[in-house]
Amino acid sequence: MKIFTVFIRLIRMKQWIKNLFVLAPIVFSGRYTEHAALVTAAYAFFAFCFISSGVYICNDLADVRRDRLHPKKCLRPLASGQVLIGSAVLLASAFILAGLWLAYSVGTWFVFLAGFYLVLHGLYNFVGKKVVLVDVICIALGFCIRIWAGAVAVNVLPSVWLQLCVFLLALFLGFTKRRSEMTTLKEISGDHRSVLRHYSLYLLDHLIMISATLSIVFYGLYTISPEIVERARGYAMTYSLVFVIFGIFRYLYLIHVKKMGDDPGDVLTGDVPMLVAVSVWIFYSGSVLYFHFG
Repeated sequence: MKIFTVFIRLIRMKQWIKNLFVLAPIVFSGRYTEHAALVTAAYAFFAFCFISSGVYICNDLADVRRDRLHPKKCLRPLASGQVLIGSAVLLASAFILAGLWLAYSVGTWFVFLAGFYLVLHGLYNFVGKKVVLVDVICIALGFCIRIWAGAVAVNVLPSVWLQLCVFLLALFLGFTKRRSEMTTLKEISGDHRSVLRHYSLYLLDHLIMISATLSIVFYGLYTISPEIVERARGYAMTYSLVFVIFGIFRYLYLIHVKKMGDDPGDVLTGDVPMLVAVSVWIFYSGSVLYFHFG
């Protein structure tokens, strides 16, 4: 059981929640009820789950020394010595290959985007994470690739507003994570992540506010875009903006008052009001788009 727990922590299974963005195109395009499209989307989702797990292991391999300086990350399987370097390399290779095999079953363009995702994270590890602002932009682009890949998988065109909203929301989460790292590690934050030497709390607070505001604005524009108005047979989706605003405000409360934010996955899954807001948003959006409620 202990080995299984260590394995789950190593592959960061709880971070698979981020790959739900791959499913966004099929959900918002209305093809969720088509069996063939649903199966393809499931293949796409698990392809990115496996690939992202391989990438996480590679990230831990690259950061193992710096992670030992972090009060939480030092407990990770590699940093704590629970998993050997050689075993981690084999696991990373196996997960990436399995993900690419699943990607191949989805389609050629999907394989291209999965490969682009791998290249992006390779560049991030070697260059991007050392360059101020570029580090968070690289992470945000990873979420956009998930949207594009999910759209390609089910042969739909993703909304421009949805893409921009996801990109800005990812920037918001990335900057809040950097802020949390700075407040947690204080004077040794630069030793853990060199790019933090180029940030300040003042700068990050402004970047967080800008990205949060634009996320809300672009989501609002998405809800009144022609394709969504046509799908919902009206402007009922606009009211889902209330749940998005609450979610972002709640997240800001958690990072500023509760001192969370080091791991967005923990924040999103570990806070009951946040879980309720996300669940209600999913229920309401589904009701509007599929049953034309409202």
